Amino acid sequence: MQEAVLKIQRLGIPPEGFEDGEFPDEDTIQIWDEWVEAVNAIERPVTWEEAEILIKCSPTEHMSGVEWTFLHCIESVFKPEATEDYRNLIEKCNSDLLKDMLVQRLQNYIDSTE
Repeated sequence: MQEAVLKIQRLGIPPEGFEDGEFPDEDTIQIWDEWVEAVNAIERPVTWEEAEILIKCSPTEHMSGVEWTFLHCIESVFKPEATEDYRNLIEKCNSDLLKDMLVQRLQNYIDSTE
């Protein structure tokens, strides 16, 4: 298990407020910084167990592009022969933002292979 994934698990879902226009407090900035640092340290592909941790700690709003790095970490576990398992993993996502993105990207892949 990667230390960066365990750190994401300890930190949990990143706090909201990144998009609300007000400057966040110092504690929130510290959590964001640690969270971003951990996401950037994740090596891909992740294992299935790591993806199961990450899917439950997804950001619920945009975070200056970090959400895309996070999404790519989750996507790195995808294998075409396990599409249904991957779809079930996506359904466990805590974030509508990321869930919608993952579902759409999976559908795009399926459409491109038909």
